[in-house]
Amino acid sequence: MDTFDHESIQDRQSIRQYFNTLIEGLEKGSMAFTSDRETAVLTPAEMIRLSIKTKKKSGKSKLTIKLAWNDSSAEKSREKGNAIQITS
Repeated sequence: MDTFDHESIQDRQSIRQYFNTLIEGLEKGSMAFTSDRETAVLTPAEMIRLSIKTKKKSGKSKLTIKLAWNDSSAEKSREKGNAIQITS
Protein backbone atom coordinates (compact mmCIF):
# COMPACT_ATOMS: atom_id res chain seq x y z
CA MET A 1 0.00 0.00 0.00
CA ASP A 2 1.38 3.41 -0.99
CA THR A 3 0.61 6.27 1.38
CA PHE A 4 1.36 9.95 1.64
CA ASP A 5 0.57 12.08 4.69
CA HIS A 6 1.17 15.79 5.16
CA GLU A 7 -0.13 18.37 7.62
CA SER A 8 0.97 21.98 8.04
CA ILE A 9 -0.27 25.51 8.67
CA GLN A 10 -0.46 27.55 5.44
CA ASP A 11 -1.91 30.91 4.44
CA ARG A 12 -4.99 31.02 2.18
CA GLN A 13 -2.93 31.99 -0.89
CA SER A 14 -0.67 28.94 -0.53
CA ILE A 15 -3.66 26.65 -0.09
CA ARG A 16 -5.30 28.19 -3.17
CA GLN A 17 -2.15 27.33 -5.15
CA TYR A 18 -2.32 23.71 -3.94
CA PHE A 19 -5.97 23.49 -5.01
CA ASN A 20 -5.13 24.96 -8.44
CA THR A 21 -2.41 22.34 -8.85
CA LEU A 22 -4.86 19.59 -7.84
CA ILE A 23 -7.32 20.88 -10.45
CA GLU A 24 -4.57 20.76 -13.10
CA GLY A 25 -3.75 17.20 -12.01
CA LEU A 26 -7.39 16.16 -12.36
CA GLU A 27 -7.49 17.66 -15.85
CA LYS A 28 -4.22 15.98 -16.90
CA GLY A 29 -5.01 12.66 -15.19
CA SER A 30 -1.97 12.56 -12.92
CA MET A 31 -1.05 14.04 -9.54
CA ALA A 32 2.32 13.70 -7.79
CA PHE A 33 2.73 14.39 -4.06
CA THR A 34 6.25 14.79 -2.68
CA SER A 35 7.72 15.65 0.71
CA ASP A 36 11.13 15.12 2.30
CA ARG A 37 10.24 11.51 3.18
CA GLU A 38 7.53 10.38 0.77
CA THR A 39 6.36 10.44 -2.83
CA ALA A 40 3.03 9.26 -4.21
CA VAL A 41 1.66 9.49 -7.76
CA LEU A 42 -2.07 9.12 -8.34
CA THR A 43 -3.89 8.65 -11.63
CA PRO A 44 -7.51 9.76 -11.19
CA ALA A 45 -10.16 7.72 -12.98
CA GLU A 46 -12.77 9.34 -15.21
CA MET A 47 -15.47 8.88 -12.55
CA ILE A 48 -14.54 10.04 -9.03
CA ARG A 49 -16.52 9.86 -5.79
CA LEU A 50 -16.68 13.29 -4.12
CA SER A 51 -17.32 13.67 -0.40
CA ILE A 52 -17.55 17.10 1.28
CA LYS A 53 -18.07 17.50 5.02
CA THR A 54 -18.10 20.64 7.16
CA LYS A 55 -18.10 20.98 10.92
CA LYS A 56 -18.21 24.00 13.20
CA LYS A 57 -17.73 23.46 16.93
CA SER A 58 -16.36 25.47 19.85
CA GLY A 59 -14.85 28.24 17.73
CA LYS A 60 -13.19 25.84 15.28
CA SER A 61 -14.24 25.09 11.72
CA LYS A 62 -13.33 22.09 9.61
CA LEU A 63 -13.74 21.34 5.90
CA THR A 64 -12.97 17.85 4.64
CA ILE A 65 -12.86 17.17 0.92
CA LYS A 66 -12.33 13.57 -0.15
CA LEU A 67 -11.88 12.22 -3.68
CA ALA A 68 -11.91 8.45 -4.22
CA TRP A 69 -11.87 6.24 -7.30
CA ASN A 70 -11.27 2.68 -8.37
CA ASP A 71 -7.86 2.22 -10.02
CA SER A 72 -9.09 -0.81 -11.96
CA SER A 73 -9.47 -0.20 -15.68
CA ALA A 74 -12.41 -2.62 -15.52
CA GLU A 75 -14.42 0.05 -13.67
CA LYS A 76 -16.90 1.25 -16.30
CA SER A 77 -19.58 2.80 -14.09
CA ARG A 78 -20.85 6.12 -15.43
CA GLU A 79 -23.44 6.62 -12.69
CA LYS A 80 -23.27 10.18 -11.41
CA GLY A 81 -24.21 11.17 -7.87
CA ASN A 82 -26.28 14.09 -6.73
CA ALA A 83 -25.02 17.51 -7.78
CA ILE A 84 -24.16 20.04 -5.10
CA GLN A 85 -23.62 23.78 -5.26
CA ILE A 86 -20.61 25.49 -3.70
CA THR A 87 -20.60 29.29 -3.48
CA SER A 88 -18.21 31.82 -2.00
